[in-house]
Amino acid sequence: MYLPLFFKSGCPCLVVGGGRVASHKIGILLDAACRVVIVAPEITGFAAKAVHKHSVRWLERDYAAGDCEGYQLIIAATPSREVNRSVSEEARERGIPVNVVDDPELSTVIFPAIWRERSLSIAVSTGGVAPFMAAEIRSRLGRYARGLGDWVETGARFRETVKKSVQGAENRNSLYRKFLRTVRPGNHGAPPDSFLLDDWTEWMGKIGKPDG
Repeated sequence: MYLPLFFKSGCPCLVVGGGRVASHKIGILLDAACRVVIVAPEITGFAAKAVHKHSVRWLERDYAAGDCEGYQLIIAATPSREVNRSVSEEARERGIPVNVVDDPELSTVIFPAIWRERSLSIAVSTGGVAPFMAAEIRSRLGRYARGLGDWVETGARFRETVKKSVQGAENRNSLYRKFLRTVRPGNHGAPPDSFLLDDWTEWMGKIGKPDG
């Protein structure tokens, strides 16, 4: 069992390995705007492109003890389980989350399959027991979730309006509950181009009225 968490984008990450599997993880990290450093004697595929195009730093050598220092996330993706084990042990000794690709036993974190639409992210994990199924489940959920990203963006603007205009947690929560009752995904039209609470209240009143 794993505790689902989201890392804040921009964290410094070390990837040990430079092959196909490492390339896949590097792509995920760059999508989250992480600062990536690769340690590997050779790099291929997307890893090599990332060094030239995405300001990824490459340390052209084998992994060495002490390489994990200063990072907030470690990925071990070499073909050697012994090397991966050494990386995992160092990371755990330093209290740094570590993912050893395809080896949950050596990992303290695992990568979910992620579906994104604007500010909305849905992460799917099988807890490491059937990772080949996670992407399919993500795709199925994504088909049902299309359009929710716009709904979340509208909710974000409403939240900013409420935070500026309303004091007290219970008063704010009452307005958030009203938003959820009234504004439904796909049927709310264009929200107010305003951060005035009266404009939002009037808008919700109109879309909350039954047709006819």
